[in-house]
Amino acid sequence: MHRRLCLLTLGLMLLAGSGCGRRREQVRPASADSPVRIVVTNLYTAPMEVVAVGSNISHRLGIVHPGMVGDFVLPQAMVGGGMVELFAGDGDSRARSGPLLLSPGVVVDFAIRNPLFNSTASVRR
Repeated sequence: MHRRLCLLTLGLMLLAGSGCGRRREQVRPASADSPVRIVVTNLYTAPMEVVAVGSNISHRLGIVHPGMVGDFVLPQAMVGGGMVELFAGDGDSRARSGPLLLSPGVVVDFAIRNPLFNSTASVRR
């Protein structure tokens, strides 16, 4: 009798637990020609010129004014050939993203903060 009760309880727990599982969405890889977007938020007190450096290429993305958001597209030649780094400002006082390994279709969020060494970059799909 005790064994039947244990088996019945175990069966009910398994049945109830199977309904709690989350369905996972399949993530499809982006096609090789999908653009890499760079979203720059300037929280600094001055306009900042943003430059991407990688694959032996230096590419000026544009200027983002204080309190504004700039949306840029990285040239395809800079994607998939190694690390890319974003810089904002000039001289010794500039924000930098650190090295980023980018693949087609990703979005980079680059937040320029005050002081500049507090700036951050993150990659998302």
